[in-house]
Amino acid sequence: MKKRIWVNLAQTLGAILFLIAIWYAIYFLVGNEQLVPAFSTCLKEAGKLLISGGFWNAFFRTLGRALGAFGLAFILAIFFAVLSYLLPAFEKVFAPVVSALRSLPTLAVLLILLVWWGAGFAPVAVAFLSLFPMLYTGILAALIGIDKQLIEISRLQGTPIFRRIYRIYLPLSAPYILREAGGALSFSLKLVVSAEVLAVTAKSLGGMMQEAKVFAEMPTLFALMAIVFVFGLALELGVTYLAEIAERKVK
Repeated sequence: MKKRIWVNLAQTLGAILFLIAIWYAIYFLVGNEQLVPAFSTCLKEAGKLLISGGFWNAFFRTLGRALGAFGLAFILAIFFAVLSYLLPAFEKVFAPVVSALRSLPTLAVLLILLVWWGAGFAPVAVAFLSLFPMLYTGILAALIGIDKQLIEISRLQGTPIFRRIYRIYLPLSAPYILREAGGALSFSLKLVVSAEVLAVTAKSLGGMMQEAKVFAEMPTLFALMAIVFVFGLALELGVTYLAEIAERKVK
């Protein structure tokens, strides 16, 4: 397991270095710091942001929205995925609903939600609507992949359905569910920030990005983008590590 973790970290570091190399390539190709600032300049700006109280106030507000959207989507996705797994008839009825949610035009929905609920809650709702169908589909696929022999044995032994859910179905599918959750958690942060940019949400990372864009403060804009990227990556890697632990326990 430790070897796999080190391999994952090495791959992640390689990907980051590759992205930095692309940054430098674009920087030298454009040759205009007003459009693409130097990586070192953005690092200095990121350092200034990280010691600013205003940044952390915005950061935790954005993080709260991202975690709230993810948490609600994850809980409901597990509930409806288990229900669909146990009741194939329900899954057939619910499938068009999931497809409809997946097909919703995000920008149009955001504009409507801005009118209804304002710039504070709209990013949460938009992230939820995007995350739920993705999580539901992944969790249902994980449940379907459970060894059918184990399920049949538990049925023959007369194991109550609720005990089967929390002692067999969810533990066996946990590694796959957690991997899906890791990507979704990182995606939730990016969705919320993007929605905040469009909604010009006050005291948020997205709002700070929009402000930097209006005043053409490119180092600040790039620094904020880099911080969101790094923190989103850290969230995904953290949940992936939990998935590795869950997989070891299942085996």
